Amino acid sequence: MELITLAQFKEHARIDGTDEDAAAQLKCDAANAYVLSFLGTLPVDWVAPDELVQATLLIASHWWEHRESTFAGNLIDIPLDASEIIANHREWAF
Repeated sequence: MELITLAQFKEHARIDGTDEDAAAQLKCDAANAYVLSFLGTLPVDWVAPDELVQATLLIASHWWEHRESTFAGNLIDIPLDASEIIANHREWAF
């Protein structure tokens, strides 16, 4: 299952051309897997709400802009707003 496509990501990140499609696809795949890993088991006919699509785009864009995890400044794995959106949709079990 994918929440975002390469075309959606490229439009969101304003990436023109096809020179970096392979690298961009890796970010899409990783962001899709990251978000889906937090959601739990989903029905086959499940349709992602727009806010989860947005969160996935935010994560992919963040990873695109910060390809190296070592830089001066605040180090975060994913944008905080994306984390909160995912948490609102996460299936919790105690």
